[in-house]
Amino acid sequence: MANIKLNFLPLDNNSFDYTVYRKLPEEEEKLDKSEMRYPFVETDGNPTKVNYNISFKPKDGFVEHEVNSADFLGLTKKFLLLKLLETLDSTFCPYTYNHYKRFTEEQVEFIIEEFPEGNRVVFLTPYYLEEQKKFGFLIDFKFIKNESTQFNKQVQRLSLSLDDHYRSNKNYYSEKYHLIQSFIRLSYGTWSTLNIGGAKINISDKLNDVPSFLLNKKEYLFNVNKSAYSQFQGIRNYGPYKRIDDQVIFVFIFEERFKSFANQLYLSLIGKLNPGTFSGFESMFKIKFGLENVKQISLSNNSHSELSKVVNEVKQYNGENANVIGIYIEDHDLDNKVATSANYYYLKYNFIKEDIPLQVVNYRSLGEKNSLKWSTSNVALAIFSKLGGIPWIVKPSNANCLILGIGSSHKIDPETKKISKFFAYSVCLDSSGLYKSLEVLADEAEHEHYLDKLQKNLVTMLNDEKYSTYTSCVLHLPFKIKRKEIDALSKAIQQVTTMEFIVIKINLDNKFFGYSAHNTFVPYESSFVKLSQRQYLVWFEGLLFGKEIVDKRLGNPVHIEFLNLPNTNNIDERKYLQDVLNLSGANWRGFNAKSVPISIYYSQLIANYTKAFEDIEGYDEKILSNERPWFL
Repeated sequence: MANIKLNFLPLDNNSFDYTVYRKLPEEEEKLDKSEMRYPFVETDGNPTKVNYNISFKPKDGFVEHEVNSADFLGLTKKFLLLKLLETLDSTFCPYTYNHYKRFTEEQVEFIIEEFPEGNRVVFLTPYYLEEQKKFGFLIDFKFIKNESTQFNKQVQRLSLSLDDHYRSNKNYYSEKYHLIQSFIRLSYGTWSTLNIGGAKINISDKLNDVPSFLLNKKEYLFNVNKSAYSQFQGIRNYGPYKRIDDQVIFVFIFEERFKSFANQLYLSLIGKLNPGTFSGFESMFKIKFGLENVKQISLSNNSHSELSKVVNEVKQYNGENANVIGIYIEDHDLDNKVATSANYYYLKYNFIKEDIPLQVVNYRSLGEKNSLKWSTSNVALAIFSKLGGIPWIVKPSNANCLILGIGSSHKIDPETKKISKFFAYSVCLDSSGLYKSLEVLADEAEHEHYLDKLQKNLVTMLNDEKYSTYTSCVLHLPFKIKRKEIDALSKAIQQVTTMEFIVIKINLDNKFFGYSAHNTFVPYESSFVKLSQRQYLVWFEGLLFGKEIVDKRLGNPVHIEFLNLPNTNNIDERKYLQDVLNLSGANWRGFNAKSVPISIYYSQLIANYTKAFEDIEGYDEKILSNERPWFL
């Protein structure tokens, strides 16, 4: 495979010495802003780690100490950021810049354009590319909206997600590339050279080439294990992987003002309104869908008391030999900061409580011209999946492998701004993308009790008989999970001896990017590059071989890290990368839906639901443990 240009500007010298000033900390001593605490390895006798207070400037009581760039990578990166700021302060930069620091994250942000909604920014952040043993700076673009600005289409346009006509920006990669190149061209001379110990070290103005590799293309399995590379064509040609045998009753729930739209939705679902894009529910999913099994409930208003009546009425249709699903038409402003209405969450929660699936259709979204035409197939897919059907699975890389997407949703006290409740759960899948269940792992007010429950309940779950056929288990962790939570999970899996374990951290919102030599600048789908021994960057979306045309905004690459756990030194990491990639094709929320692994994406959806459900009177977390994918 051809190289990919990583968004990384390397230094021309990666082995250099620099001076720090250090002293042993006194008991309960507080650091001032110019200091940090950093562990040094003392080699006298047995090597031991000793914490020192560190300053890059001479200070009373601090002793000068020489350090080589390779000795302490984290410290060297902090030093490089300081030198970058010193260089900028000594020159005239054409852009306003600031030193951004939050927890361990530090970078220099340059404002390249200002708007009423916020600022377009290019940032430089120090980085060590372990695979090539190079120091340098990551460079990327982002839009930072003002706190008072609501997330809307204009914000998406300024972020390059939408084009100037507010459509999906198919030129996302090329526009981003040209913005960064313009920034380098206009400002490079003001930050290109770092003065380190009297020596001049240059930052390259060229993005660093890294070799790229290819994973296998995602392959989907359908009825009688027929395979295809297209989800939609596979179902249309072969039928779903697992059908629903029971009778289904579809209950449309809407206010009188939406009656015309409800009729259009019905006609579209049976394949009469837009047969060119969706041939019909019965044709695609082999489930009868007609007037004889479609019911209607009219709403006089959207009050909670009225919605509660709806739940009770729908329950009457639920029987031993019939599945029932509600189809609720809501009217909610798409530009509203709260992405979903309170009525939606109230109805959703109460349907889950009764173990009845619910599909919500937003009139503002699907009522627009052509929206229903292109969205009906996705609505039908979600309905079929919520009813218990299996539309497709992906051909797995690892057989008999259980995948747990670990998520958390902590409640913040609005007055103290501290966490008042700790909540963790697991989305249980297998490596084919088949949804198994959602399990609540911990729900506690005290952090220590929460960690204890998280550990114990994970052990109990993994020892359950229903998972006894699996020989391996992979934990997919979101980027924001805390170190103590990872430690609790690690202790849990060490107590389970019937499976081999791999733990992977998946970061969807990362600082890495890359460009190909193609005129679109987009790498091929399934491309990946190796950043370090255990870190990779994978393109879940990209160009397709034989179809090098971009017709929508393609997503950013995903950062994947294999956590260093005992007995995981000889694993075939490529096989596990393949399964993560495969899970991005197992999203039953829609055909060609958001291309991220469902182990993480479903966890994000559940976190959003649990935050909203907290405000509902009588909320009980236990009802979320469910074998239906109610969150689709």
